[in-house]
Amino acid sequence: MNVQGRRGFTLVELLVVLVLGTFILLATYQTLATNTRVYAANSARTLGQQALRAGVAVLSGELREISPREGDLIEMGPDSLRIRAQRPYGLVCAVDYTSSPPKLNILRVGPEFTAGDSLFVFHDNDVDRASDDEWFGGVVTAVTSNTSCAGFLSQTITVPFVGTTASAVPPDSVRVGAPTRGFDDFVMGQYQIDGETYLGRRGSGNPDPDPLVGPLLPSGGVSFRYLDSQGNVTAVDTLVSQIEVTLRYQSDMKNFQSQPISDSVLVRIYPRN
Repeated sequence: MNVQGRRGFTLVELLVVLVLGTFILLATYQTLATNTRVYAANSARTLGQQALRAGVAVLSGELREISPREGDLIEMGPDSLRIRAQRPYGLVCAVDYTSSPPKLNILRVGPEFTAGDSLFVFHDNDVDRASDDEWFGGVVTAVTSNTSCAGFLSQTITVPFVGTTASAVPPDSVRVGAPTRGFDDFVMGQYQIDGETYLGRRGSGNPDPDPLVGPLLPSGGVSFRYLDSQGNVTAVDTLVSQIEVTLRYQSDMKNFQSQPISDSVLVRIYPRN
């Protein structure tokens, strides 16, 4: 075998290959690093948008059910509001005024009534007059489940606050078909929880809020404006026709301009009136 015609790589050739390989590796690394940053930024932006959408869904679900005209909007603040949120709902099937306290047989729609629930019952009084109609509110003291209303499953609830001003026999203050509304008292707004800012909800008698959506922007993460039917800002709760909600999100992740990734959403919610 002739080995004299065989030659290896020169040092210069090896250095050229090494330099080119290094450039290729650096370019590949830079591409991977850029793609990783883009993916992380897009993920942070997506998580923020999902948080904002979730916050809007929670607030819309609660605020569309309240009636400011009927007193469901209890307190109005720039970053929180206190509402009377509807929970159980039912229709009166029968009234027993012979019992003391009175009892109502309720055809329930939605969650069950339980003892201790706060409740409103509609009193029709004189059927020919609307001026004497009113909602009486109080607390349910006892509940009997699995009763019957025209063949449908119902509940019988004891309601000491139900009364009558009518002279008819039987009394007609609360009539068959009258609506009954159970409710909870909530403060919804911006809370600091474990060092982060959240849209939270705190029930009456509960010192600690429940986090709903977040984390949000520490300053101005949640804000409310209260508008009347003409779109003007109002401080009168019974005149509120729209509630403007702004939610703002900011991530610890930064974009390519070294600015925190942030987003916001503004929506107007129309309560029930």
